[in-house]
Amino acid sequence: MARYTVIVEKGDHEYFAYVPALPGCTSAGQTPGEALDRVIEAIHLTQSYMTEHHIPLPQPIETIAEVEVN
Repeated sequence: MARYTVIVEKGDHEYFAYVPALPGCTSAGQTPGEALDRVIEAIHLTQSYMTEHHIPLPQPIETIAEVEVN
């Protein structure tokens, strides 16, 4: 099992979620929770595709940090 960082951003009309370690693995939803649920589904689909095509699954490498800037 891998633990991936998911970024959720608020757009003009919906929320977008993406996984930096899995390029192209994105989703959207009307709420942050809906976007997260959908991106989890996208992660499973991406993992299945990569496994079926013998593509190594990338290991998560992101580090998230919040910084305060004046």
